[in-house]
Amino acid sequence: MKLILGKVGYVLANVLVMVILHGNSKQFWPKIPYLSLKNESTSEHARLLFNTLAVVTLFQAALGRLPRERWLARGVVLAAMPAALPLVIFVGQKVLRLRGHAAEAYNLSMVPLLPIAAMVVEDAIAKM
Repeated sequence: MKLILGKVGYVLANVLVMVILHGNSKQFWPKIPYLSLKNESTSEHARLLFNTLAVVTLFQAALGRLPRERWLARGVVLAAMPAALPLVIFVGQKVLRLRGHAAEAYNLSMVPLLPIAAMVVEDAIAKM
């Protein structure tokens, strides 16, 4: 049960940090310098994903919730997930040809799915 709560906490922490760092014009809080989005480009969203994973990782490490045996796996995830994000965006825009509300739903679904995928990849690497 503790393991499941830890995984849910990791996903929720990533979602919360991602929402805070997104920094769109409809938010009631200011953008965070160097971490928030500068524009809506694909590369900026990849940077946002990296910053989100990095901030959560730093908090986990500071709180003693990231065991040393997972550091290498987390490092791989920190590199691989943002690198894969342009492909995910390409699939939505060019392959599925999503527009309007469907594109927005696809993009919003990535907010929880990306941290879940990161967790799955990290677990698989850590078990090797």
